[in-house]
Amino acid sequence: MASKELEGEEFDVVVLGTGLEESIVASEAAAAGHKVLHVDRNPYYGGDYACFSLAMFIEWATRHRDIRQVPTVQISVGSQPADAPAFVIDRTVDQTGDIDGGAPQLLARFATDNAADALQALDGLLADERKYGIELAPKLALCRGELIESLLDCGLGEYVQFRGVESNYLVYSDKTAERIPDSKEDIFASTTLSLVEKRKLMKLMTAIADDEQFAQLLDEHAGARFDEMLRGKFRLSGKLLDAVQYAVARVGYGESVSARDGCERVRRYAASIGRFGRMAYLCGLYGGGSEAAQSFCRLCAVSGGTYILGERVASVEPTPTGAAVALEHGTVRAKRVVMSPQYAACAEPRARLSRAVCILGDPSLGADTTALASYVDGGVVSMLYVTQSTMAAPAGQAVLYAWTEGALAQRRSMLASAIAATIKTAPLLFTAFMEVCELDAGTAQSSQVIVTGAPDASVGLDSAVVSAQQIFSAHFSTLKQNEAVV
Repeated sequence: MASKELEGEEFDVVVLGTGLEESIVASEAAAAGHKVLHVDRNPYYGGDYACFSLAMFIEWATRHRDIRQVPTVQISVGSQPADAPAFVIDRTVDQTGDIDGGAPQLLARFATDNAADALQALDGLLADERKYGIELAPKLALCRGELIESLLDCGLGEYVQFRGVESNYLVYSDKTAERIPDSKEDIFASTTLSLVEKRKLMKLMTAIADDEQFAQLLDEHAGARFDEMLRGKFRLSGKLLDAVQYAVARVGYGESVSARDGCERVRRYAASIGRFGRMAYLCGLYGGGSEAAQSFCRLCAVSGGTYILGERVASVEPTPTGAAVALEHGTVRAKRVVMSPQYAACAEPRARLSRAVCILGDPSLGADTTALASYVDGGVVSMLYVTQSTMAAPAGQAVLYAWTEGALAQRRSMLASAIAATIKTAPLLFTAFMEVCELDAGTAQSSQVIVTGAPDASVGLDSAVVSAQQIFSAHFSTLKQNEAVV
């Protein structure tokens, strides 16, 4: 593109960032007839949901990440202890002077005293680096959730491939992993549940599934907490209570959830089972969030949207009629700007998530399977186990993701314990720990400049879809009509 080729161009909507939320808004706006420019400063699609090969993940960590959002990435290779990483990436290469070379050369700039044999071990992994799919924000799709409905409604179902999540586990510090029964048949066939526990669980599932009983349940426990209802009405306790709260309703540890909200979560989970098979969740091939975002980008392009990747964004300034966006190739004007908080110069880090991604030398939970797990021990760690079945790892290996709310300094040991309890004796080939901050855009938000959210701690993609739909409904669905009135 020639220098300043975009200077003076006008658009109805400029979207900055190609994460899932931004991509849905862009596709909806273009389909509604708005003139859309969709820009990403990075040379790849997906934003916070991007999926990388192993070498590209290292390049992201050392070159492309926003250090306000991800202050450090700590990498261990082989069996190094989690608290003694071989590489501590606390800045980016662009801030320290550009260098040539691949992933090993990039990482060498951040080596610690523990890196003696790490680079040699890393070379072995990089030989198959394109066979890995490392997601920045690993998430799933409920079979009857908002993402699946949106993909089907837009005709994008054939463009995103999924694999069913075959198992849902509850994991404890003693390394016991109990599979959560996903249907009435599973409950009856379970060998880990007692007869009394089966009756309690069946009573709950029947009440949740039946419309009349469900409405009565909500009326009886209006104002009550979900855990209080489970203990009082259904007499759940111990691991059975943990299973319903943490593995099915996905309640965060210490999160106060109303009986209504908790019951609706269980109902959505139960309703999802059977739609595409005996599972509640689907896992995207090649990275679910990334592939979904790219499918919406394709839809936007088909509807006339313009795309530019690797475009530097200098500033976003409100104007009386919208906003001016200063790009590398010229300043454009838009009636509305939708942007990831990473594009707000004033954004400050707030809430934190601690994440870990591990490459396992042995597929400990199965060589051709996908599993969701919840580790419970003074907190809850969500985990996702993927293999070659979702194009996440070479044959004979697996990738395990683990994440929990809170700062890494306080959550690292919990993540390490969760990983150890889940993988048992499987060797660790590669581990990356990182703290991911939610960026508060503060004063950057206005009626003309709309700031999207970041991936949350949930395991599902539906919250991003709902947020994008709310943004479009509030800011764009009546834009053309308002212009006509003027």
